[in-house]
Amino acid sequence: MRLAPPPAELPARPAVHTLAPGAELLRFYDPRWGGWAERRHHGPVSWARFDHHPPPPRTHPDRSVWYAGASLRGALAEAFGRAGVVDRASRVRLVRARVAAPIALVDLVGLAARRVGTNQEIAAATDYARTQAWARAFYDRWELQGIHWRGRQAGTICVVLTDRVAAPSLALVWDKPIHDAALWPRLARAAYQCSLQVL
Repeated sequence: MRLAPPPAELPARPAVHTLAPGAELLRFYDPRWGGWAERRHHGPVSWARFDHHPPPPRTHPDRSVWYAGASLRGALAEAFGRAGVVDRASRVRLVRARVAAPIALVDLVGLAARRVGTNQEIAAATDYARTQAWARAFYDRWELQGIHWRGRQAGTICVVLTDRVAAPSLALVWDKPIHDAALWPRLARAAYQCSLQVL
């Protein structure tokens, strides 16, 4: 079944998931494009489910995204699932960040998706132009700060934070290269669990 487009008018309020202070998020990133907290202003890109940038792809100074997972396996599967390979020699780093102030997100997990007129197809569809249209509709309709959903690659919780999240809302716990001696064994085990090839 193909994901339906967003309706002309969304409900007055969706289900909301709030990331409470103390919650932690994990994110893989390439430092060539900025530091751990750097948000991507260029978009929408073809591989990102919930970019809310208006097309065509270009830099939007007033719109940005920051994708992360709530677990190591989830973040790993979402970051490397399309390629199917985790390369220890790459420049990629893993950051663990802690929520320092409440962050309110559109909740799409389980039955919450039905509150906005869709279902779990929005989390599994590979027509990203369509899922991005939903993200723009959410952004334009509600003053929320991102989206909370269950990722397609591992079925684990994912979030995207938008430009409405103030920088102090996230605090760095640690930031390490994936080949870090203490981190790599955990990553390799998680990659095996996710059926990813390890180089």
